Order: sequence, then C-alpha cells, then structure tokens
Amino acid sequence: MKKIFIAGLLVLSLAMTACSSGGGNDKNANSGESEEAIASYPNKPIEVVVPFKAGGGTHLAAELLTPDAQAYLGQPINIVCKPGAGGAVGATFAANAKADGYTLLYHTFSLPANVAMGDADFPAEDLIGLAQASSVEPVIAVRKDAPYNTAQEMIDWANEHPNELTWCFPGIGSSLHITGANAMDAMGIKDVTIEMPLDGTAEGIAAVLGGHIGAISCFTTSLTEQLKAGEMKIIGLQALERSEEYPDVPTFLEQGFDASTTSWRGIFAPKGTPQEILDYLDTHLGELIMSDTYLERATNLGEGRDYKKMQEFNEQYLNDVEMVIPLLKKLGLIE
Repeated sequence: MKKIFIAGLLVLSLAMTACSSGGGNDKNANSGESEEAIASYPNKPIEVVVPFKAGGGTHLAAELLTPDAQAYLGQPINIVCKPGAGGAVGATFAANAKADGYTLLYHTFSLPANVAMGDADFPAEDLIGLAQASSVEPVIAVRKDAPYNTAQEMIDWANEHPNELTWCFPGIGSSLHITGANAMDAMGIKDVTIEMPLDGTAEGIAAVLGGHIGAISCFTTSLTEQLKAGEMKIIGLQALERSEEYPDVPTFLEQGFDASTTSWRGIFAPKGTPQEILDYLDTHLGELIMSDTYLERATNLGEGRDYKKMQEFNEQYLNDVEMVIPLLKKLGLIE
C-alpha cells in the first residue's frame, strides 16, 4: 500500500476506516485524501458520469438528481455523458477516477453485463453501489403506422416477411440489448429479426420514426414526447404488471410471452472512496431521492422511484454480475 505523508505524518487511519463497513476497502489509502479534505466534503461540484448518449432515458433519469443536489448534498451535480461500448466506456472512466467522492457513476442493469462480458476494464468490486434510484421496465416500441399493434401481430408479420423486421438497441451488451433480446426470444422471432445496435436511444428513435428501423428496445422515459404526439406506439411492456404511467399498455406476460426482465438505475462510487464520504453520500442521496420534489419529477418523466440504500444496492449489483452470466450465455454474448 502506498504510504502518504501529510505534514510529516503517516495517515494510516484512512485505510483502517475504509475497511470498517459499507463497501470501502484497503484501496482507500490510495485515494490520497487528507482528513481535512474528507471532513470538508463536498466543497466543489460533484460530477456524475452517464455512460450513454445525451437525450436517452438514462441521461434524462440522471438529470432528475440535479435540481435538488445543492439543497441535499451541499453542492451541485454536473451530469457528464461518456457513451460507448454499451456503457462500458463511462463505467471504466468512473471506476478509474480519483476516489474522492467528486466523480460518481449513474448506470443501469447493463453494468453487470459490462463486467461479466469483459467490456469494462475492471473487476466488479472496483465500483461501489451507493443508491438505487429506480427500477424501470423496458418496452418494444414501433412507429404509429406499423402494421402490427400486439406481440402476436408482430410475430405474424415477421413470419410472413422473413428477414425484414429490424430491431435496434443502444449498444451490444447494454441492458436494453439484454432485455430486448429476452423479449424477442420469448416471442420466437429471433431468427427473422435483424439486430441493429446503435450508439444511443435517441438515435434509435429517430431511425424508427424515419422508417429505417422497424422496432426499438427502450424505456418509456425516452418516448414521452413521441407517445404524447402519437408518433409511436408500444407493442409490450416487460414487467410483471402494467405501468401506472401507461395503464393502457399491456405487458408481454399478459399477451402470453414470458418477457419480464426489468432494469435498475443507480449511482456508484469508485473503490477506495473514504468511508466517511460513502456514508455522507448514502445518507444525502437517499434524502434527495426520497424527497417529494424528486418523486414529482420522476413521475412526470415516467420514471418512478425504487430506492435502495448503499448496502442493499451494492449487494444486489454484485449478485447481478453473477446472475446475468447465464442470460448472456443464452444470448451468445459470452461462452
């Protein structure tokens, strides 16, 4: 372990504190944070990395944190999009960032896939789950004038038009690739569908609206304007029950197809972040997410809220890394 002398003293207490609880570890001493810096945290804006393109559902969901950040965290949050490789580029950047609490990550269920597939250049433990903000249900959506309205009609059309149904999602191994493939597989139209991985959800929606691609896997948060304008429609919701925001949209389950894999969104910190800072973020991010104003914004976006504290969320994240491996093997993404 690197020894850091500050004012002539060897500060071993940071490493001891990091090993005490809540996800910190012996890499904490490498953060180079003095006791004074920890005590004054936060004294500048906090950067939250979103590993997907601006305008997509994850970016819009992350922006829900910003209006109240000053009030609950004592400093503003700045959202920075670093897309690429289905979320792995931004995740790797955040995992390798200085562990001082000023660079965090806002990611989705695709993070366990990034790690399991080896796209992210770090082990799962190099990120600590701070707070789950939501659990969101993916959908398969198409243009309003598509010649099918239900899952069965989509299947029938695909069977009658082999290799004509095109389907897009934001990145190989992304949560929407995994959940979308689960839906396509459940409908039995995998062999007659051309997969079109794109850089972001906004690009995919534009391609569907332009008639270049037939269907898209996305979250309703990305479709709010298109649904209000009557430009797109949803074939099915991947959830156990219908959404409160879109009660007229049927689930795939009620249409007879076993596709109910959902996705979470949450906030992460790099391994080695001092325990005092982790505890601060655990407490105050929880207060922010559980506030009435946050819930109002999330509801208006169609995002909802499903909060989990640091210990529970971090355990879930690590468990999901193991859980997703069989699914990735079934999709042929790993051997």
